[in-house]
Amino acid sequence: MNSRNRWTRIVVLGVVVVVLAVGTVFALQMVRPWKKKTSPEPQPQAQEARPRVQLVSGQANTLEVPHDIAGIMQLQTSQVETAPPPSPLKLEGSLFLDPNRLTHVHTRFPGEVVDLGVVGVLDGADQADRRTEQALRFGDQVKKGQLLAVIWSKDLGEKKSELIDALSRLKLDQETLKRLETLFRDGALPERSLREQERIVEQDVIAASRAEYTLRSWRLSDADLQAIRTEAERIHARQGVWDAKSEENWARVEVRAAIDGTIVEKNIAVGDVVDTQLDLFKIANLERLGVLAHAYEEDLRLLEDLAPTARHWSIHLKSDPQARPLEGSFDQIGRIIDPYQHTALVMGWVDNKGGRLRVGQFVTAVVDLPAFPNEVAVPTSAMVDQEGETYVFVQENPEQSRFTARHVIPVRRRDEYVYLVSKPKPQQRTAGYDGLRPREIIVVSGCLELAQALHDLQAAAQAQVAHK
Repeated sequence: MNSRNRWTRIVVLGVVVVVLAVGTVFALQMVRPWKKKTSPEPQPQAQEARPRVQLVSGQANTLEVPHDIAGIMQLQTSQVETAPPPSPLKLEGSLFLDPNRLTHVHTRFPGEVVDLGVVGVLDGADQADRRTEQALRFGDQVKKGQLLAVIWSKDLGEKKSELIDALSRLKLDQETLKRLETLFRDGALPERSLREQERIVEQDVIAASRAEYTLRSWRLSDADLQAIRTEAERIHARQGVWDAKSEENWARVEVRAAIDGTIVEKNIAVGDVVDTQLDLFKIANLERLGVLAHAYEEDLRLLEDLAPTARHWSIHLKSDPQARPLEGSFDQIGRIIDPYQHTALVMGWVDNKGGRLRVGQFVTAVVDLPAFPNEVAVPTSAMVDQEGETYVFVQENPEQSRFTARHVIPVRRRDEYVYLVSKPKPQQRTAGYDGLRPREIIVVSGCLELAQALHDLQAAAQAQVAHK
């Protein structure tokens, strides 16, 4: 019984504790809102007015940007540079034979080839000081005036004989005229006979002159003609007997080189019958080769603006890019644009005195371009392109955080830089364009943010004026 009473008291005590705990929590919940309502609330502090970007009164297209805002916009500046020389132009092309340094060798008289010119060659590597002669062939070097071939021409022999005959008859008729003049002075000859003989002498002079002029038209030298006159006098002195040595060379035609150069074509052999139209040889002076290069149409103005004395280029071999380039120049820029490549031909020459270059090789012609005096260079990031117009922001006073948008004229864009006109022409200034001077300070980062702020502020100002 005692045990039951003890457990009853424990249960009752537990219930009382739980009731007291619940009541305490409820009382605390009721007191907390009252405390919150009765305690004074702190008053909010007044916020300070922050600076902002704004238009500068009295200065067109100018913004004043506080330093903290400039930091947020990440504005960075740099100086305007004098335009450096543009990158060299690289023109792809090839080498060709300069036609002004190529001669076609013809014979002045048709006939048979009886001999060829010779050139000395080495017998062998072990006998370098011994040389033998062999007939000229393709690739041999020749000198101006060197004998190339000997042709036996009956036409030349006939024309020489005609001149000999005319000179011989002239000599005889002149002697007859002298005798008749003596008889006429003595009264033993009528005047008519004397005049007839004078007429015959005149005809002989005409015939001799005609034969001589024909030979001169075939470009016989004065020495050759004098040799014919001498032979005519010898024949007259020997009473018509020809000299055997003269007969051996009477129809001989010597073909000689007109320039120093290399035989690039040979079309004859001993025994061939040739005429005056055939190219017996072609000789080219390869100390200077022609260069035919291709320039894109957007680069043509750069080439045309070069002075004639500044049109130089260096030639690099595509087959040997490590070799030292050779110097030359160009003097012609084609007037026709290739419709497929959009290039024009640029023609010039390159020095080849060392003989390293060959006709037909692919080359790269490099043209160094000078800097233009009326240009400045700015980074591409400084450019703002809006509605087909180009602007840059200039900080005219480094001590003031003010930036003015200037309307500039781009000339060309190269890699990371844009080339601008430094001093616009009067008509360009009238159209609203401005220039840039070297060492002026421009914005190179945050330009788009400045342009947007300028646009928004100007639009707001215009709307406010319209509202009033």
